Formats: sequence, C-alpha cells, structure tokens
Amino acid sequence: MRTVVYVLLGLFIFVASTEVIGQEKKKYKRNKGTSQREMRKRQEEANKRNPNTNAFNPIQSMGGRQNDARDDLLWHSESANTVYDRAGNISLTSPSRYGVKPGLELSSTLPLNYWVPNLFIKKRWLNTNWYLATRHGLYSGTPGFTWAQKKGYETIADTTWAVPFILTARNEIMLSRLISKNNTCSREQPYVIITLGLGADFGIAFGDNDLEEINEHFLANRSAPLSGKGFLTYAKLRADWQINSYLMLGGAFRYYYGDFTGQHAFEQQTDLQTFILPALSVSIGYNLSYANYNLTNRMAIIPSFDLTWHFGRRQGREKGLFKSKMF
Repeated sequence: MRTVVYVLLGLFIFVASTEVIGQEKKKYKRNKGTSQREMRKRQEEANKRNPNTNAFNPIQSMGGRQNDARDDLLWHSESANTVYDRAGNISLTSPSRYGVKPGLELSSTLPLNYWVPNLFIKKRWLNTNWYLATRHGLYSGTPGFTWAQKKGYETIADTTWAVPFILTARNEIMLSRLISKNNTCSREQPYVIITLGLGADFGIAFGDNDLEEINEHFLANRSAPLSGKGFLTYAKLRADWQINSYLMLGGAFRYYYGDFTGQHAFEQQTDLQTFILPALSVSIGYNLSYANYNLTNRMAIIPSFDLTWHFGRRQGREKGLFKSKMF
C-alpha cells in the first residue's frame, strides 16, 4: 500500500510540474509576440511623427526581400539629393558619384576625363518633402581640342589654330519634390521624383585662342564655355519613376541659352534602367536635340547606353530616423 501511495504521489508531482512548464512557455510566447508588436508599433509611431526622414528606406513588410530595400537608385545625379556617405556608383557614360559625408557628394564623368577633365561637388541644403541642392564644378576642354588637332579632326580644331589652356566653371541650383504612394505594412513610400534646375557655365581662355563653334548637335551649344569664348545658361525639368525594385524610368527636358548660333536650343533625354546583377545595372535610351545651328538639320537623335556598378551600403534605419540633419 505504501508503494502505491509513493507511485501516485510521484505521478502527481510529475503532472503538476509539466503543467507549470507549459504555462511558462505559453507566457513566454505571449510576451515575445507582444514585444514584437510593441516594437513594430513604436516604429510606425516614429514614422508618423517624422514621415519624410529616410523616406527611401521604409520598413520592410514581413517576408520582404532585402534587395527591395535598396533606396538610393531613384535619386539621379541630376536630382537635388546626394548619395550616402562612403557609397555611390561608377558609371560608363553618366557621372560617377561618391558620398563624402551626409549631404555632400563628389562626381565626375570618368571616361570623359581623357578629353575633358571634370570634377563637381554637390551640397544638399534641405531634405524634407522638398530637396534643395547646389552643384559647383570645374572642367577644361584643352586636352580634347589638342587631341582633335593631332588626330586631324578639323571640324573640332584646325591644326593651325592656337589652343590655350581653358578653364570652365559650372554653377547650378536644383530643387526636387518627391511623390509618395501608400505602401502596405509601412508608411508612404516615394516612387516619383520631380526636379527643377537652373545652371550656368562660363569659360576663360588663358592665352591666344582661335577656337570656333563646333558645328554638331549637342556640341554647338556647349562650345562657348568649352572653348573659353562665352557663357551658357540652361533650365531643366526632370522626372524619375521607380516602376519596381529593379526597373526605373527617367526623362528630362532642357532649354539652353547662350553664346552660340541661334542662341536657343532644346534637348530631351529618356532612359530605362534595370539590374542584371544585384549591384550592376544597365540603362538604354536616347538623346534628342532641336536647335537652329549652322547645320542642314534642325533635329538630331542619338542612342544612349550606360553600365553602372553600385557600391556601399544603404543608410541604416537608426541613423535615418534619429540622426539625420536638415543642414
């Protein structure tokens, strides 16, 4: 009888302890779920209080791919935003960019440096729903004109012309506006960028200068500052649309006024960019020119192609939400 009592007592203790452990596990799971929901709720509340900061790094929905979080690609080099610090891109035909620090970027069209050495710096002054930035830079057409003389391209530079050292300065102001859409399980996510810009180029020649206007579309209007014989002003309207995580469409209209034949010129550019690798994108498009130069045709169109390698990491959420600065 005593043995039976001991067995029953042991079974009772075992069942009771199992029940307690089960209750503790359920309580832990409830607390864990509550903690995750609480963290999510706090993030959403932070987004509501500051909806514009870090707008291109939204909270990812459950199961969302990390690649979908790439947020620096919609901001074209012609927009008023800058790339992240220690991040950027290296491109074949468009400007290559590098983020020196938040709100400050360096850029240069690298292959063009052989003929026209160029370097630009962009400073972002405002980053709310409206983005404001200025860009300043220097370039020189002297190596290109000298190369054309050696190669016998007389339409660009005759072999008998004096080619001095030329330095050209560019100053530009850009204003961008983002347009957002409602993104499930997140705050509104921008997907269209509209940019307005005004700029001016002015070239100075240091020495005798026999250079003349280049009678070619896309070059005639740029000849005065490039050859150190005048100025060029322009206004632009650009739109960039992120169709999805891997496909972007951009287009721009430009109006030029300056020291060139006809004094007025128009250009339109469109390009479609997509990814062939996670960090490698390709873009194709066209450039159209319409002006009254010393040419038989008032209009010309050429295809465009670009290959871009993107490097660096996107901005972290903590930095974007709590450490961003307007100036």
